[in-house]
Amino acid sequence: MGYGRLVRAKQYRGDPKGVAYIVAIADPNEAMQLIRERVAVTGDEVEDLGRVSEALLTALDLQPGGFIRADSTHKPNNLENRV
Repeated sequence: MGYGRLVRAKQYRGDPKGVAYIVAIADPNEAMQLIRERVAVTGDEVEDLGRVSEALLTALDLQPGGFIRADSTHKPNNLENRV
């Protein structure tokens, strides 16, 4: 799969309510566009913060083109039944 991107959407510089997303797309422009289209609010500034590893995408069970909030309580499918 390769690596992904860490993308943030925020209203203004220093916005404490900005949200970061882990996106399973290697190209920064494509990753930002996905966040603009799917979750950003009109007027949000969307920025690429850098790469995330393939290991992280695998641990989160993110498929190519998928994304998740970085602060999510998501449990990957392969960990749901572990205690």
